[in-house]
Parts: sequence; C-alpha cells; structure tokens
Amino acid sequence: MRNPGPESGFNFTLIMPIAMLAVLLIVPFSFNALMHMLTSKKHVNPVIVKLPVDSTAITIPSAVKQYEPFEVTLNLETKHLAKFVNEIVATASEGTGIQGISGVVSPNMKAEITGDGFEIDRLGPQEPLSGHNGVSSWRWRVTPQSSGEQELEFQLHLLTQNNAQIDTKVLGLAEAHVSVQSNTMEWIKRNGILVTVLLSALAAVLYGLRRRYIRS
Repeated sequence: MRNPGPESGFNFTLIMPIAMLAVLLIVPFSFNALMHMLTSKKHVNPVIVKLPVDSTAITIPSAVKQYEPFEVTLNLETKHLAKFVNEIVATASEGTGIQGISGVVSPNMKAEITGDGFEIDRLGPQEPLSGHNGVSSWRWRVTPQSSGEQELEFQLHLLTQNNAQIDTKVLGLAEAHVSVQSNTMEWIKRNGILVTVLLSALAAVLYGLRRRYIRS
C-alpha cells in the first residue's frame, strides 16, 4: 500500500501559500467594498460648521473616488468674522467665549485642512490666495487615499492681542464628511510591485516543493 504521508504533506504545504496569497490580495478589495457599501447608505450633512459662518463658504464634493484628486475651496469673510468674534468676546462672561478666545482678533487669518485619509497639496497654515472686499479665499487639491466615509477638518489660525501680549489661537472651523468610493484598478496599479513579489515568492515556493516531492 502506498504511504500517503509525503503526498499529504505536499498538499498541505501547497495549499498554505496559496491561501496566504489569496488573503493578501482579496482582503483589501473586500474591505474597501464593505466600507463603501456601509457608508453609501449614510446620509450626512457634508459640512458641519463650528463657528458662526455660512456652510456654503466651503466648497467640497460629497462623494469622490479613491486616488482621484478633487478641489476644496474656502471663501471666508474674515473681517466680518473677526468683528463678530470680538463683539462676542467683549460681552461674554468668563468661560462663555468662543473656543477660549481672549483679547482682540485680527482679520488677518490663516487656514488649514487636515485629514488622515487624504493627501493634501498644501500642508500647514496657509495665507489666503486672494482677498477682496473683506473676503479671503483658499484652495487645496486633495487626493483620497482610503475608501469609505472620510473626514476633513478645517482650522483657522488667528492672531489675538490681549493688552500688549500677542498670541496665536487655532480654532476648529468646520468638519466635512466625504464618501470615498473604492478604486480597485488603481489599487492594483499602485501595488503592482507588491503583487509581483508575492506571486514570485509563491512560484519559488511551489518550485521548491515540487522538487522535494519528486525526490521523495
């Protein structure tokens, strides 16, 4: 009777690398598809403002595609906002101001956007690209790196003067929720080297196992 031991061992060692490769290749696609399926059913307000400004000051698409860049713009009446904040600070009792602001706020403001799932072309606090009639404008080019429901944070960097002391204050301006669709083909293009390495490693393992099986 033929001993099934070597053949059984060969079958097991053959299946394991194939299973590992399947997991490495299929899991990212499945996760992206699942996240998109879950988040596509959500209906959320794309922009939630934290300061007394009109949400239309921020222009951003509510749905985009992974790895495909899009434009984000911010048009803010900085002089009006500074005047409003100063009036609130001047009349507010201790502990009831706007995000801990004290002193006089300058209308010369910088803006910044951040997001863990995005690649942003201009990082850190940015001077406005243009300003006219008290309206300052910013623009960013953003590329989503992850699929699913993603979030961008908008922040303002203000200069405040309290007596003779000048300070910088960072305020949360708004949150923007963006639904990012998965992009499987682009993922394969960007991770082609990884896929090639995995396939090459699998081929080498199978070749070695085949030679061992033939010898046995």
